[in-house]
Amino acid sequence: MSTKELGSTSRADERDTCDARDASGDSGLPFGRIVSSIASLLLGFALLVMGNGLLGTLVALRMVQAHFPSSTIGFVQAAYYTGFMLGAWRGSALIARVGHHRAFAAFAALAACSALGYALGTAPPVWMTLRFMTGLSLVGIFAVMESWLNGVAPNAIRGRVFSVYLITTYLCVGAGQFLIGLANPNGFELFSLVACLFALSLVPASLARVSVADIDERPAPAGPLESPPKSKFQALPTLWRNAPLALWGCFAAGLLNSAFYALYPVYMRGAGYSVEEISSFMGVALIVALLPQWPLAHLSDRIDRKRIILAIASMLTLASTTLFVFHGAALVQPLAYLHVSLIFTVYGVAVAHANDRISSRQRVAVSAGLLLTFALGGSIGPIAASFVMGRVGPSGIYLFTMIVTAALATLAFRSVRARRGAASR
Repeated sequence: MSTKELGSTSRADERDTCDARDASGDSGLPFGRIVSSIASLLLGFALLVMGNGLLGTLVALRMVQAHFPSSTIGFVQAAYYTGFMLGAWRGSALIARVGHHRAFAAFAALAACSALGYALGTAPPVWMTLRFMTGLSLVGIFAVMESWLNGVAPNAIRGRVFSVYLITTYLCVGAGQFLIGLANPNGFELFSLVACLFALSLVPASLARVSVADIDERPAPAGPLESPPKSKFQALPTLWRNAPLALWGCFAAGLLNSAFYALYPVYMRGAGYSVEEISSFMGVALIVALLPQWPLAHLSDRIDRKRIILAIASMLTLASTTLFVFHGAALVQPLAYLHVSLIFTVYGVAVAHANDRISSRQRVAVSAGLLLTFALGGSIGPIAASFVMGRVGPSGIYLFTMIVTAALATLAFRSVRARRGAASR
């Protein structure tokens, strides 16, 4: 793909984007009022992702203790993202038909049922089916949340509003890791706890009073994406023409996030860490991932988001290379925390970059399209990373992330350079 195809925009397009971001800053609700309006929904979401964080690590640990090979673990965990893709494909239609509240309730109930299904046994086909169902449910929840948030947030503060959502996500996923110590992972008690958290999320989410339609009445931003796409498949080609780096960023985020959740416990177990140490590291790492969210989001509201993606990808490449080469050294743990925290910033900046270029009528379809792109990366990530780990050992997870982030940094650099070239002409 040429540099021109990847990232070049005309002066008019660049001006439209800047005008849209500036114009919407005063027309939207104040930041504090927006966050308070979605607090109830965020509480329900927090309970749900806490359960999902516990479930992901619990499944990985159970399979390691059952001596499943890395490839089998990779395929089971990839089933989550296969369900994620199907949910991203069909979920937006359900949201459009029944509304955000009822769609949230339907997806959360399905997730609770899938968590209870682990009582059926530990056969890989059964667990692949259950992971598929969980992915199908969770992507629906994410589509509800992201279309809701992007519907109420003007461009000028979109990065910060979305960072609240991401901070909630990583705080609660991290807290979920510490719940592993409440019972023996070999029993069924923890799966029951996951189901309870999924079901409990319905209470505050169902009581949320605000809807996107109540708030999102400001004029659509000027820019190249005016007509609402009929589906996420129509949204993707439009985004590809106008914000290709957003799609690459979501795809890379899917690769990186899924590899971390699915295989980092496998890497640590292979490196000799105990279950308690794995639980502690996963929890702390995901909480540490909160730290860069707000500063980077605040920065991305003021600087071209392409440059932020370039900086994040470059730092990740450097960290991945260092961890792969020196994975047995004392610096591994603090650098690993930095590595994880940066991985979880990619998606938010990419989504904010995409939503800078669309009108309010496109939120649901574009959110589903971006989640579909993320899910495609997520379904590939565990399989590809497990293949690399099978060839070079547990530290191969860092080689995998090094390759992915180096590719993203290259694409971001070409996109930034292309825009600079277009602006200078």
